[in-house]
Amino acid sequence: MAYWEITVPTVTADSRSGVQVFTYPAERFPAKDLAQSQARLDVDSADAIRHRRGASAVPDAIRTVWHASRITSQF
Repeated sequence: MAYWEITVPTVTADSRSGVQVFTYPAERFPAKDLAQSQARLDVDSADAIRHRRGASAVPDAIRTVWHASRITSQF
């Protein structure tokens, strides 16, 4: 299944940097701008803030990567 991977840089109160990753299936978000718009909304959600432990997000510096398929292991 094809999907968009969007990484949003983060910065903690003590200046440590990191990223928060969001993925969006291509069937629901067929265009890059749709996925990016959703990520900009999702990054401010209570769940996203909790997952990044209160670090500040820098949504103007997002990085978007297209993945044609998801590799899954068969065990």
